[in-house]
Amino acid sequence: MALIPRGGDKPQKGYVGTWANMEEDNAQTAFAASSFAAGVPVSYGSVEGTVTPLTAGDRFAGIALANVDMAGTPLSDGTKTFGANELLGVADMGWVFVLAGAGVVKGAPAFYEVATRKFHGTSATGRLILTGVEFDESAANGAVVPLRIRITPGAAVVTAAT
Repeated sequence: MALIPRGGDKPQKGYVGTWANMEEDNAQTAFAASSFAAGVPVSYGSVEGTVTPLTAGDRFAGIALANVDMAGTPLSDGTKTFGANELLGVADMGWVFVLAGAGVVKGAPAFYEVATRKFHGTSATGRLILTGVEFDESAANGAVVPLRIRITPGAAVVTAAT
């Protein structure tokens, strides 16, 4: 049986914080050190086995993967979050859907804006410079876009663009 689209309805491409395809990927298991949304870059927490949202001066550990049991307090826009001590996956290799910001073109490196949880294809003041990641396709601001991740062990700490 074929699926027939209805009056311009188009299914969503993917969901922020989920795998974008089934090519080679890798994720590690961790606990949330605090409450945060999926689809954001994380770093290792101060307690063994935990992760926390990435900030300047931290090491990029990967992207937080969404799960169905996210029981943290939703953000003001309704986005689900992990609660402190919740179990989650952290993608450090593969393709994960994230929220696009301005200037996203296929192959561009990613710059993360903490305040909006968006990944941009261009540098700007305050955006975190992420190494080992690039966009898998072009996308408009606010669209869900696959981000290719391949973190190299021992990478330098993240800095913010000035």
